[in-house]
Amino acid sequence: MRYIVGLDIGGTKCAVVLAEFSCDINIIDKIKFATDSRNGFEYTKKKLFQAVYDIVARNHLNISDISAIGVSCGGPLDSRSGVILCPPNLPGWVNIPFVKILEEEFKIPAFLQNDANACALVEWKMGAGKGTSNMMFLTMGTGMGGEVGHIRIEEDGPLGFGKYGSFEGFCSGGGIARLAQDIARKALENNKPLAWAADEKQLEQLDTKQLAESAKAGDKDAIEVFRIVGEKLGKGIAYFIDILNPEVIVIGSIFGRCEKLLRPSMEEVIEKECIPYSKSVCRIVPAGTGERIGDYASIMVAAYGMGLSFEKPDHPEVHKIYEELFVRYPILKNNRKSIWKAYLLMKQTYQNNAKVLCCGNGGSAADADHIVGELMKGFEKKRPINNLSFKGLHEDAEEEKIKLAYLKEHLQGALPAIALTQHTALSSAFSNDVAADMTFAQQVYGYGNKEDTLIAISTSGNSRNVENAVWLAKMRGLRTIGLTGERKSALSKLCDVTIQVPGESTAQIQELHLPVYHTLCAMVEAEFFEE
Repeated sequence: MRYIVGLDIGGTKCAVVLAEFSCDINIIDKIKFATDSRNGFEYTKKKLFQAVYDIVARNHLNISDISAIGVSCGGPLDSRSGVILCPPNLPGWVNIPFVKILEEEFKIPAFLQNDANACALVEWKMGAGKGTSNMMFLTMGTGMGGEVGHIRIEEDGPLGFGKYGSFEGFCSGGGIARLAQDIARKALENNKPLAWAADEKQLEQLDTKQLAESAKAGDKDAIEVFRIVGEKLGKGIAYFIDILNPEVIVIGSIFGRCEKLLRPSMEEVIEKECIPYSKSVCRIVPAGTGERIGDYASIMVAAYGMGLSFEKPDHPEVHKIYEELFVRYPILKNNRKSIWKAYLLMKQTYQNNAKVLCCGNGGSAADADHIVGELMKGFEKKRPINNLSFKGLHEDAEEEKIKLAYLKEHLQGALPAIALTQHTALSSAFSNDVAADMTFAQQVYGYGNKEDTLIAISTSGNSRNVENAVWLAKMRGLRTIGLTGERKSALSKLCDVTIQVPGESTAQIQELHLPVYHTLCAMVEAEFFEE
């Protein structure tokens, strides 16, 4: 069981959520407040941070009890670098390195994701899309999206996502209200006011919720608005079914509340427009997590970013090893996120029956060889061999049994790894005959496969032969982990994950590389081997 904090950031309101995670998300507390976006980033940041401290304290926890923070926020944003770029509903939030700000404040890993993507993850992992190989999620709330809201449905129509007649213009909360207002305004101009917009004041205050209440009460004009919206929804969905051929399309918010009003005209258009086979294998359903999808979304961002399993209980020994590192070496707390990500890459490598390659120079060459030594044989565990058998190599069955027993007793389970620093004949020949700064790259070219991981070690992060190996690894589709110092470097820009430990000198950096890679080796060993 672990605790996660989620930040759901919107232009109108924000929420800070506390949840427990163990194969599933259990929301245990929530704090909501108005964003007041006109006051700018610093104002909202201060309220978010205070809410985090408050929700943790009132549940009798400490910040150190929180495993990660997830952030669900409208785009555009860069989830990989953790930067909020310039959401239109958050004026002044321009190029905000929000993940870095969170990690500096709370000293725990933080993750950022577009809110539509976060909701899609929720539905895929625990909602209406659970168990599918592919699914599509449409928000259908304040907006429609994410980006699909910008596609054109008609030449003209309500404004949405900066375009008249767009998918969002017809099929979002704001778009539906504007469509209804246009219809009601024409009725007023013809002296035939509608029951739910009898005058200009009512018309201006009209929203989708009021309109839905009127339609559900049987008002024919309100029902007609939803018929039009369902028709446009069907037209947009028909494009997605034909082009993407998903197993299921999950639609959130308004669709769940107004499905009976929208589905008939939606399905009528889909029936006419879609490729029959593609349509027959696609289900269109409301979000399985209902109105709580927003609460789950930010927690899901952190759970997914941490690689937590929704299929089986999280491995307690792995997390014990991980947490013990920061008790023994508090100076590494700012590296929590990168160390965990490095573990996940190594775990994925061995799950795919692939291998780890290691390289470095001088003391880092010794570290590369050291890592291989811990991976290829028992480190903290004995790793007994149980699945070894002969395949008829000898006629003497008794001799086979004796030899097999000896081999089982004296072999240990291995996590395949190769140190690129230990091939003297190859390295010296290639350095002399071709190019010394390409020796590691040549070995990556020869040994490396798509599912492998390269661990590149350089205290400066700028060793040319190591950098070239990483370039080649990325070109060939390998995962890449950098072990460097805290300064920005070629490796910190290139690698999928870079663990930048503090230190002013080579010796200080190498002293901290040792406990980091010892911890990584112990974590993957605990993941794949029992006592």
